[in-house]
Amino acid sequence: MSSPFDQPPRFDSKQFCEAQEILPGLFLSGALISESREKMQELGITHIIQVTDIPTPRFPGEFIYKVIPVPDMDETNLIKHFTDTYTFIHDALESGRKVLVHCQAGASRSVTVVCAYLMKEKKMSAVEALKHVQAHRQVAEPNDGFMTQLLLYAEIEHDVNVNRTAYRRFLIASNAAQREMFGYIEDMTLAADPLNAPSRTAATTATAMTAGIQQGPLKCKKCRRALVARDSVVTHTPGQGQASFGYRKRDATLHISEAVQSDISKITPKAATVCQSYFIEPVEWIQELHGLEGKISCPKCDSKLGTFNWSGEQCSCGTWVTPAFMMHKGKVDG
Repeated sequence: MSSPFDQPPRFDSKQFCEAQEILPGLFLSGALISESREKMQELGITHIIQVTDIPTPRFPGEFIYKVIPVPDMDETNLIKHFTDTYTFIHDALESGRKVLVHCQAGASRSVTVVCAYLMKEKKMSAVEALKHVQAHRQVAEPNDGFMTQLLLYAEIEHDVNVNRTAYRRFLIASNAAQREMFGYIEDMTLAADPLNAPSRTAATTATAMTAGIQQGPLKCKKCRRALVARDSVVTHTPGQGQASFGYRKRDATLHISEAVQSDISKITPKAATVCQSYFIEPVEWIQELHGLEGKISCPKCDSKLGTFNWSGEQCSCGTWVTPAFMMHKGKVDG
């Protein structure tokens, strides 16, 4: 019986030691090529994007560098660099220069940067861009987190901007993951206070009204202060209702006979799977956000509106939402 070790490799391991030309003038490699001045000069390289854990360039002053010191982890936010890396590559190629993009192995981080460039420059999808790269460099295989970011890059139409709801939600989820892993959030993303945010354009408002989308922000029921814009309200799929909380409660029917339980079930209505809270993005006016959990109070009248927990909370409908910034519907007007 043959073992997996008897199978031929799906790619030539020599690719780890070489640079491949993905587009005319755009090369992709691992760190070995980037450490050889002679090899890069032979290829005609003038510009280098270094996406490794090392924060300093190998040959400063001899090549034009853009250094992005990030680890190859699913949680790494690489998409925030896509605008800068696109401009760096585009401007160099337009001026007739040659660019090398490299990470340690030339398989994940650098591949993701090159795929993002192809997506915007050549109007490719994330899958098309990766297949194009793999046709030249078979070892190309971004981690799952980077693939998710490439798909997001397509969804936001290559516009990496916190005003894009999908990107903002990605950043907030990243904040929650960072809080879980390290106990702190280095660069927190917050939704704008509707009192400070610019008003929506007439065209956007008209489109939303035509689609039947509610326009006004959520407001404090007591003082009418605007709290959060509609596009910062997070929706979720309803879960199993109060049954989801059963493990936290003592089962009062534990010692009742099956016959009696059957009679009770005929007259006791089942709990409705109704959401009793709004889940929102963290907003600028919420206090003590660097803590794991806390309360949400109106910034004007100090009325308690709800709670937050970066590790998540369970909605009354049964769905677990992470991170959870929850305002009770009885405390706000929608």
